Amino acid sequence: MTGLASANQEHPVLRLEQMLLRGLKMLLTVVFALIFALVTLLVILRYGFNTTIVGGSEATVMLFIYTTCIGASVDIARGKHIRIDALIGLLPSRIQNWLEGFILLLIGVLHCMLFVYSMEWISIVGNSEDPILHIPEGIVEIAIPIGCFFAILFCVTRLTALVLTSCSDPSNNAA
Repeated sequence: MTGLASANQEHPVLRLEQMLLRGLKMLLTVVFALIFALVTLLVILRYGFNTTIVGGSEATVMLFIYTTCIGASVDIARGKHIRIDALIGLLPSRIQNWLEGFILLLIGVLHCMLFVYSMEWISIVGNSEDPILHIPEGIVEIAIPIGCFFAILFCVTRLTALVLTSCSDPSNNAA
């Protein structure tokens, strides 16, 4: 790692991103382990003892919704969002950086809109109760705006990293 690259990692925004990313990855790992344990237990109870845990399947689905929403934002921070690299990889690095910035802006705007619309949706339907677990559906539905918040945050941090990298790399500033 060059001195410039390591200096970029010391930027407070990028340090915050890395800490948040580590925390979210640990949270996702714990939730996936919980889902795995719950599904395994439900299968053993069902086929081994002909019984079940009431609401176990519903809880699994609810946890999976959270992992999907948060996991999508984690992939933005890792630079693994939806894109096709085959043609982009053939372009000069300066154009690649501009495209990456544009794509991050589009993803950020999309998640801002999704955040607003999901909050409106939750305010309308979020008070209905899950018939099995008897918890408000809003507790599950709030996973969408939470995931959108992290996605927007990671778009901002990735754009910051892109700008810092472009400013520190003289080859990107050449015409």
